Amino acid sequence: MLAGLMAAVTLTGAASAAWADVTRVSPPVPANAQNPVFGAAFVPGAGLSVDLAPHGYVEEEYFITGTADAWERADGRMRVKTSAVPYVTRIIVRRPADRAAFSGVVHFEPIHPSQGGTTHWFLTAPYAMARGDVYVAASVGDDAPSRRISRSAPAPTAQSQVLKWFSPSRYADLAWPEEDGIAYEVMGHIGRLLRSDRAENPLRGWAVKAMLVGGWSFTGSIQRTYVNEGFHDRIRLPGGRAVFDGYLVGISSRWNGGGYVPLNSAETLPPPADPRRAWRKIDAPVIEFMSEFEVATGAGPQLADRNGRAGGHRLYQLGGTIHSSSMTDPRLSRRERPNIAQLAMRGYPLDAVRGETGDDVCSAPISDVAHPAYARAALDNLRQWVLRGVEPPHAPELIRADQTNDIRSIRRDATGNPLGGMPAVEFAVPLAGYGLYAGTDKPGCFPTAGRPIFVRNDLTPAQLRARYGTRAAYLARYDAAVDRAVAGRWLLAGDAREMKQIARARSYEAFGGGDK
Repeated sequence: MLAGLMAAVTLTGAASAAWADVTRVSPPVPANAQNPVFGAAFVPGAGLSVDLAPHGYVEEEYFITGTADAWERADGRMRVKTSAVPYVTRIIVRRPADRAAFSGVVHFEPIHPSQGGTTHWFLTAPYAMARGDVYVAASVGDDAPSRRISRSAPAPTAQSQVLKWFSPSRYADLAWPEEDGIAYEVMGHIGRLLRSDRAENPLRGWAVKAMLVGGWSFTGSIQRTYVNEGFHDRIRLPGGRAVFDGYLVGISSRWNGGGYVPLNSAETLPPPADPRRAWRKIDAPVIEFMSEFEVATGAGPQLADRNGRAGGHRLYQLGGTIHSSSMTDPRLSRRERPNIAQLAMRGYPLDAVRGETGDDVCSAPISDVAHPAYARAALDNLRQWVLRGVEPPHAPELIRADQTNDIRSIRRDATGNPLGGMPAVEFAVPLAGYGLYAGTDKPGCFPTAGRPIFVRNDLTPAQLRARYGTRAAYLARYDAAVDRAVAGRWLLAGDAREMKQIARARSYEAFGGGDK
């Protein structure tokens, strides 16, 4: 009987939770213009700000105190490396002011370790608030690169240190250890807290039907480690149900070096072929959403699609996009992000400290494939999969010319657009070819170091007339392609309307003006 009880405890993760868990949650930390939340939804002057009040939403910040274990692998088995490591971190909750408006869905995003970015919020905000969802951003630590930059740069980049740089008084009580390996338990424990009946739970009394994790780049990769190293299986709700009901893993591939986050601060990064990087089958669905960059620079077999909520998987690869450069609005620099704008207002040396993203120096039009719109449709597909069991659509993989890890390895059509992948309207009815800069006169458009830049190589008016005849004929074909994408669940209706409006403005100039 005792052996059976201990086996059950190990499977549910309760053995760890007995001494490592959230121990205290502060009341909402007061905020105002003089003492703001870092990374607030609304920052005056920041182009990517969202004023929550007109949507009936409020923003609250809480400090979370607890202990968590860091784990390691020894002889192929998991064991606790350092137990009961104390920490004080924070969460940001954006929720309907009226609980009666709550949909039952919570979006959970780990905050990026570099300068505290929350890309998933930028994608999710209009979608979530239109549906009455709750959004939670959780600080779950730093990483080795951000710590390394912080040691040598004129200002820190590791998000736990950036908080104290930004507001030493507001964030004086926060304390994150050097051992970032506790991030996985902290992530699971915060998720479990938000679904508990504990008195200090910020969502106590809210009927949570589903909690969906979403993240991009590092915050996509941390989900892969969380799942593959067994934290999804170990950290459970009372009764054994999963804490998180679905995962959207953005711009991260197991075949990219950074597609996996080390298990602890002393561990070296497992190589791409390491079986630990292969998706573990769990009782929740996973959608991987990659840009062309992750696919082209990470040759290797991807996990095949699987149906069913338990163990379900979809792979979506979007060509013409490159990591995070088009995740928001390619016309806006990273200084338009609320957290970056806040840092700039307080004298942070942005140009001297490399952060999560950098401003493009290419003067050609940057790729404007509707990356965020396709990502929102993927999020909605995950939502419907979790809530209603509706299987998401399947997409082919991008077609490779070879198996090298070269950005030029994706095959392209005569216009210059990628073959295969998600059925993007921009490639079906093109005004341009999306990829590397086709010219030679703009050196900033093909950098010799770092990530390359994807641009919009516009077709000439003569080429467009030869292809479509008239602008009106182009718009008719474009509208029909957008409608097919909505019917196929590759676009949401609201994004489709906006894309049609943008096409009208862009095509006017592309065809040389007028209604030619």
